[in-house]
Parts: sequence; C-alpha cells; structure tokens
Amino acid sequence: MKVTAPAPTSLGHGLLVMGDLWNLLIVRTLLTEGPARFGDLRTRLGISDPVLTRRLRDLAADGLLEAHEYHASPPRHEYRLTPSGEELWPALAALHAWDRRWAPGSALRLRGALTHAACGNRTDPVFGCGACGAIGLSARDTTASVDRSVPFASTNPRRRYHRSASVGGRDGTAPHNGSAPAPDAPVAGAAVLADRTSTSLLAAALLGHRRFGDFQALLHDTAPHTVTTRLTLLTDQGILDRTPLRDGGRRHGYRLTPKGHDFFPTFAFLIAWAARWFHQDGRPGVHITHRACGADLLPRWTCNACNGELTTLTLTPPPEPT
Repeated sequence: MKVTAPAPTSLGHGLLVMGDLWNLLIVRTLLTEGPARFGDLRTRLGISDPVLTRRLRDLAADGLLEAHEYHASPPRHEYRLTPSGEELWPALAALHAWDRRWAPGSALRLRGALTHAACGNRTDPVFGCGACGAIGLSARDTTASVDRSVPFASTNPRRRYHRSASVGGRDGTAPHNGSAPAPDAPVAGAAVLADRTSTSLLAAALLGHRRFGDFQALLHDTAPHTVTTRLTLLTDQGILDRTPLRDGGRRHGYRLTPKGHDFFPTFAFLIAWAARWFHQDGRPGVHITHRACGADLLPRWTCNACNGELTTLTLTPPPEPT
C-alpha cells in the first residue's frame, strides 16, 4: 500500500520554495536587480531554458512572482516579485551577513554592501526581537520547540526537484547539477539552505539534538550514509563540531559552532515569512520564544549605524575594477 506523505506545514511549504538554489538565486536577482525578462535571467544565472521555465512557473504558483506581458505577439513577459517575494529580503540579508563572515571567497556570495536607505549609511544589520526591541540576539537567547502533533517530515518535506543546483568545484565557483562540494570549498549560505539534508541537520542541531541516532530518527526517510556524509561535510566546514558526549567518553555527538549558530537568523526569518504567507497549510511545526521577554520571537534587523529598523534590502554594488 502506498504511504501518502503528510501535507507540509507553513514552514515546510516555505522550505520547498526556498530550499532550492535556483529558486533562491532567481528571487535574489529580482530583489537586488529589479524586474527581469526570461533571457536576462537565463544569462545572469547560467540556467537552462527548461529549468528556468519550471522554476518561474512554480514561483508564480507559490505567489512569489508575477509575469507581466510586455509584448503580445509573440508573447513576452517580464518577471516581478510580489509582496510575498519582496518580504524574503530579511532572510536574504541574513545569508548575506553569514557569507561576509564565513564564506567571503564563495562566488555564490551576494556582492556589494547593504545600505540603510533611511540614514544613507552602509550597515551591518544587527539581529533582534521586534516584540521587545532587544538587539544583538543569538540562538542562545531563544528557546525553540517542535510541535509534537506535527510530523517532522511535514516541517521539512522532500524537495520538489529531482535535480537542483549546488555548489561545484573546489572553490565553489558555479552552480551545477552534481555532487557535494569538496570539504575545503567555501560553501555559501545559499548552498547550505538549498541542501535538504544539511538544512534538516542544522534545524535539528538548533533544536538541541546532538546524537547521530536522534538525527537519523528525525530524517527517517534519509539513508544513514547520506546523514553521515552531510554531518561530515558540516563538520569539515566548521558549522558543526564533533565532540564526546561525555568527558572522556568514546561516543561522540555534534554541537553547533559559532559559524553554525550564526545561521539562526536565516531560520528565524524563514519561519516568520512562511507563517505569514503559507499559514493556510497549518502550524509552522517549529516555535521560537525570546526568553528575556517571554514573547514569540519577532525577528527584526536593526541598522548598526543609526539604530533604526531596517525595512528593505538596498544593495550598493561593489566598485568597478579600474
């Protein structure tokens, strides 16, 4: 008898959309460079026509972009983000901040500096809680819990695409359909998010899981070899640290490093975004509380230059080489 996969939660739906590197790169391009035509996206991203066609179709079906006809015969369209797509900017800003600190050499990194339009200054956004106004928060200042009535598979379901872009080459220079990057390649945050198993393991680690058996139980539809391979990759990348479960013990577990903890804002913004735009799919499955104020975490970026709230992503491109 065929087993039907559980319907995705709002977070699960959000990860189906943004847990694909091509989708993420398309949204990022439209957000930072404005509306674009099919040929422009194909050239900028180096993506094939069939893959781009399907991604644009699915992003439109999920409400992230719209096609506007600019030529009737033959029909030609320009693609623009909807309010849903535009509201992904905080998560993309989180990836940008992570890459600047941890993957500055990756070609997948978003080039340029963030500028706060309100004060006109370059900014390094500071993560905080919009419910109480606190800034400088990290995952250690929050409590994350799983809704036990929601299967973990609903929160992080199987990806939509059999083949997805990933980072290729030892220097992570280009997306391609292929194997995982070499351990010493500078993996950008977008590539981490786009790998379903890596995302699941990071989410589980942020929820406090450390043992291989716990990871395997949560990812019950993933082969043990795949879990082992991704744990090794995340360890080699310095995102996880393999440590003894007890002092002097022979059994080992996995802890988040500072690099791994720095991925928390990306998860927090994705959870908030998915809950807003895919709430009809049910509960998010993961609940985050800011311990100091006791309220649900309302993730927010604050400008470190003027202490004002950031409300959009404005990217200043790097200067042209002379």
